[in-house]
Amino acid sequence: MGRIKGVVIDAVSGEKVVSKVQVLSSNGRYLRPSDSIEKVGPGSPFFYCDGEFEVQAARGQVDVIVERGTEYQPSKTTFDVAKTGTKDVLIELKRWIDLPEAGWYPGNTHIHYDEKEKRPYDRLALDSQVETYNVTVVSILKRWDLEYASNRFPLGIMNEYSTAHHIVDIGEENRHNDTFNRFAYGHVMFLRIRNQVDPVSRGFLVDDFNPDFPPLCWACDEAREQGGIVIWCHNGQGMEAPIAAALGKLDAFNLFDPFWMDPEYDIWYKLMNCGIKLPASTGTDWFICSNNRVYVQMDEKFGYDGWIEGMQKGRTFITNGPALFLEANGKESGDTIRFRAEKTISVRVSWRSHYPINRLALVHNGKVVKRRSFAHGSYEG
Repeated sequence: MGRIKGVVIDAVSGEKVVSKVQVLSSNGRYLRPSDSIEKVGPGSPFFYCDGEFEVQAARGQVDVIVERGTEYQPSKTTFDVAKTGTKDVLIELKRWIDLPEAGWYPGNTHIHYDEKEKRPYDRLALDSQVETYNVTVVSILKRWDLEYASNRFPLGIMNEYSTAHHIVDIGEENRHNDTFNRFAYGHVMFLRIRNQVDPVSRGFLVDDFNPDFPPLCWACDEAREQGGIVIWCHNGQGMEAPIAAALGKLDAFNLFDPFWMDPEYDIWYKLMNCGIKLPASTGTDWFICSNNRVYVQMDEKFGYDGWIEGMQKGRTFITNGPALFLEANGKESGDTIRFRAEKTISVRVSWRSHYPINRLALVHNGKVVKRRSFAHGSYEG
């Protein structure tokens, strides 16, 4: 049996970088180190790599695919492995864009680890680095007596996993369902809190006899009182969404969390058309199961308080890869254009993407008013 020793580095700095790796043998078998942390979610399997990896492989051709966040070009390397001995492989990852350098910092505001996760602390140490987030928010939650692994983390900033350029914050998802898959009052995320807001869940999510009380708006107030922010998450049909938004209790609204759902966009557009400012945010919910991320624009160097302030101002875009920019009459995301009479607005949309974009749509008042299609895909425009 042969052996592969791989090293993954940043092509510019030459430093080892954390990434996710897929190794496929000549017969398509997925190979991984026995003690590795693996990606959770749909799609192809990957294991997490802290800069170096080692796997055993039978003789023949081997494919190694390496990914890191969404701003690096994925790398695919193909080589032959001998029957015995070691094959050393150096993999250089190149950026196709550097959005933090331009003042845009990515984050994920909605992550949980379920009760089947056996190594939550090891996963937390790698998750955010693999995805190159500046902000990673993992939240506690309650559903019956399930012992979710992420509930082991203490609330607040996890200093042992945080640096000057990256923050890991343990928050809370506060919820109400009246049946298994019906949101009832809804779900909200609390970021930057110091103390748990009780009850974390109410009604059906606790047991059949738990009261449907108190309302989520009360919990939002308690989170705000301790310096937290409130994000409405992945439940456009939650009954308290319009109430909480109208009362000014929401700082942002998670869309595409963890995937597209029409009710979220429907109510988001309706609330904004009522004059309620609801910045877009996003997350992945259970583990990091996709590339979803929210970018927040900052004028100063990165810091968590500044990042949250940028989100509250609406200086955001959400994506699973492409970089998207919008200007209206020279104003950018989060700015306000005021006028009394009917007026024509000049809109400029630009983008860059590693993977080709086939369609682009401009939405006004919840309706598509301009659409462009690219038969062969567009990488920039």
